[in-house]
Amino acid sequence: TAKNEAIHEVKGLKPGTYTLRETVAPDGYTIATDTTFSIDEKGKVTSSGTVTEDGVILIEDTKTSVSISKVDIADGEELEGATIQIIEKVTAEDGTVTEKVVEEWTSTKEAHTIEGLKTGTEYTLRETVAPEGYTVATDTTFTIDEKGNVTATGSTVENGVILVEDALTKVKVSK
Repeated sequence: TAKNEAIHEVKGLKPGTYTLRETVAPDGYTIATDTTFSIDEKGKVTSSGTVTEDGVILIEDTKTSVSISKVDIADGEELEGATIQIIEKVTAEDGTVTEKVVEEWTSTKEAHTIEGLKTGTEYTLRETVAPEGYTVATDTTFTIDEKGNVTATGSTVENGVILVEDALTKVKVSK
């Protein structure tokens, strides 16, 4: 199976307790929690994680996940009809920087979830079209750390959900 294609075999471990620690996860995945395992005098492996029937310890990574919620700044209600992009800055070999649209969608009454973004990469959240009657929100930058925590500038993050807040348009008339 695909899971078993990356098996790394370690031979000659003495009976005892060991810790498996993933220090770098593949792009788009969070680092797995430490797994402890023991080997008894007969060579039997027991683990705090998953062990297959043939004694392979599985280190199971989770895809990164971030949700974007488009809301009214005044009441926090979801807003439909905004066009939103997630942009990654890409540097070419010659040093030129371009913007690559990683994902684009139109907001609905539900938060939009994206999986598999790279950890440690700064992304820009850009609203290109606001719902009718609202102003376009300013850009927000965000990153996902190796444990899956989301940090955003210029926006509120609640339970891993980035809130993109729009305000109603206003016109002042004076006479």
